[in-house]
Amino acid sequence: MARRLSLWYQAVGHRRLGWIVGGFIAVTLLLMSGLFTGQVSLHAGEIAPRDIYAPRRELNQPLYQQLRQQALASVQPIYVTDQKALPDMENKISGVFTTVGALQQSLPKGTSPSAAQAAWTEQVGISLPQADITEILKLTPQELTNLQHLASAVASRVLQQANYQPSQIAAERDALSLAVESLGLSQASETYFLTAVERQAVTPNMRVSASETALARTRAVNAVPPPVIEQGQLLIQRGARVTKSDIAILRQFGLLNGQQNWPALGGALVLAAAALAVISMYLQRFHPSVMRDESNVGLVVVLLVGELGLARLALLVSPYLVPLAAVAVLGAMLFDARIGLGIGLLDGLLLQAAFGVDPRATVVLAVQTLVGALAVQRLADRNQLLRAGGAVALSGVLTLGTLELLGAPFAPDPTFWPSLGWIIGGSLISVGAALAAAPLLENGFGVLTSLRLLELSSPSQPLLRRLLLEAPGTYYHSLVVSNLAGAGCDAIGAQSLLTRVGAFYHDIGKMRRPYFFIDNQTDMENPHDKLSPMLSTLVITSHVKDGLELAQEYRLPRDLWRFIAEHHGTTLVQYFYHKAKEAHPENPPREEDFRYPGPKPQSRETGVLMLADTCEAAVRAMRGRTTGGIEATVKRLIQERLYEGQLDETDLTLRDLDLIGKAFVRVLSAVHHTRVEYQTQGLEELLRRRG
Repeated sequence: MARRLSLWYQAVGHRRLGWIVGGFIAVTLLLMSGLFTGQVSLHAGEIAPRDIYAPRRELNQPLYQQLRQQALASVQPIYVTDQKALPDMENKISGVFTTVGALQQSLPKGTSPSAAQAAWTEQVGISLPQADITEILKLTPQELTNLQHLASAVASRVLQQANYQPSQIAAERDALSLAVESLGLSQASETYFLTAVERQAVTPNMRVSASETALARTRAVNAVPPPVIEQGQLLIQRGARVTKSDIAILRQFGLLNGQQNWPALGGALVLAAAALAVISMYLQRFHPSVMRDESNVGLVVVLLVGELGLARLALLVSPYLVPLAAVAVLGAMLFDARIGLGIGLLDGLLLQAAFGVDPRATVVLAVQTLVGALAVQRLADRNQLLRAGGAVALSGVLTLGTLELLGAPFAPDPTFWPSLGWIIGGSLISVGAALAAAPLLENGFGVLTSLRLLELSSPSQPLLRRLLLEAPGTYYHSLVVSNLAGAGCDAIGAQSLLTRVGAFYHDIGKMRRPYFFIDNQTDMENPHDKLSPMLSTLVITSHVKDGLELAQEYRLPRDLWRFIAEHHGTTLVQYFYHKAKEAHPENPPREEDFRYPGPKPQSRETGVLMLADTCEAAVRAMRGRTTGGIEATVKRLIQERLYEGQLDETDLTLRDLDLIGKAFVRVLSAVHHTRVEYQTQGLEELLRRRG
């Protein structure tokens, strides 16, 4: 049996990996459960044969894109003033007059009007009648300069009156011509020339701002409220003619017959893998002992998948009916509040991501999960579960009411009052599911809850009753060790209740041969006096193996097996070893033959039990027990176990050992305190008087 336990300790993680892979497959299937169900064969223009409802909450993508395009088209280009418009116009005007002056200088005297017109058209590029060109070329340089100044003044005056956009240029040029003609120039040719110059030089003084326009369009698009299709919302009514937009919605939800929703399938695979990876890393980081036991890993996976399955069914009715608090309560009962809370919140995130649960319901479920985990972190009786259910229901009702009062960012809920009823119903389901599932999970995975530990500590338990009747001295010793170990665990923050119950059963193997142990020897000859030291050692150390066999026979949880197997570790049975050495000084025995089979304590709890068992036996054997003597003995024995390496595989620190020693001294001093001797004279006198 000891070898089997050792192999169990050394088992590789293939079962643990199997649980994780199985959980991945189960979570993926649950997440995909709404992808390929309820599909229909429809085309645009056909009549819907039945009502079609949305399987989950999701954004209406076709309508959303349409609204965004409309918002984008509604934004007109934004114009800003071009500060370079006036300088550019003045440069153009100056360039025209400079060219005219250069043309005057380049034309020889006697040039014919037609040749002058050809040169004008080629160099100046402004179309004018031949007569007007001849008159302009006759102007003196000063007259040209005055005319240039006049053109610049007109351009400046016009640009300051209005902001010209490209669409306004044609109308403004006509107004510009009238403004030039109204100057009252002496020669008509000068007026026409100036008008032509202004028409050519005038440019828009407003330009489109690409950045401002883009920003305005972005704001308009972002202001479009996303249209959401709620879970269970009617998509197409029976008898309605199906439109192209209806087909787009069906395709989005994967409801078209034969449609393979590969993106959704890939998302389900990634989401399931991420969920299992997160819970595995969380346990490895904060609860490594859970990850070392494949049964615990399997239990975590079952809780995760089971809750997700219940939630999937509850979502068919209402998201507030989801019993998310059940997994938090069960996790807190079977492990602790942190594991229950972690599993519950992870399931809530999966529901939100995969099934589009309303954010308001997500907040309510998260609060209920937190309250459920905290309400049972120190569960002492099953009635406390009912109180926890009341706390979960009250927290859900208050949370939903608070969100309703807050308003934004949550829209008013038209189903507020029915939702309160679903919250209360979901809370009752959570408590009922926890009550029903706890015994099944305890027995199926061999997990100890506080309720199960309290049941196992009852004297009416068959093994404890047998121990009391068949080995009363060992029973009393176990009670004292239980109190001693419990005090030690309380001092260092270890699992006190588990250690106390483990101490009750750690010596049950002594029932096979009770009178071979000094605890049960009263006024009788010691049977070891007739045995060799080697045989006595075999009898003494066999109580570990016998205890494991009884634990298996009576189906004790495996967590208690550790206390039976590890409470002596690999310590030496010193009395019989030294007796054998004295009997055969010429051929001393091997220490290995006089040691317990082990293994050494693997946890703080079993380490504390080893120390408590050792100290209780040693102090009970002392004569003239004083507090100082008890303290010295406890310190010596703890140091011996430490130096022997018996505590190397536990997480006990030197500070822990100091606190444990102080707790032991306090308890042992109270148990073995000096008592006042009872006086018998008073009793004899009382009997004499009563005659």
